[in-house]
Amino acid sequence: MDRDDRQKQLIIDYHATFDTEHGKRVFENLKKCARYNHAVVFRDNAGRIDPLEMARHEGMRSVIVDIETKLRKEPNG
Repeated sequence: MDRDDRQKQLIIDYHATFDTEHGKRVFENLKKCARYNHAVVFRDNAGRIDPLEMARHEGMRSVIVDIETKLRKEPNG
């Protein structure tokens, strides 16, 4: 299987996983856990912006963005 075939299969797999009722509920929960729809600034106990917490949050958000990107693609397109 070449790279293009693997990419097409991966898109099919994402749709098979997240286009079900179960998958949609799980994906919505993942977005909630990642605070995907909220602008968040994490601060430490002294009120300073916490760059490590910001990076962790951005990492979670980037996973959600990647899933959404794959779900926007047509499996056979």
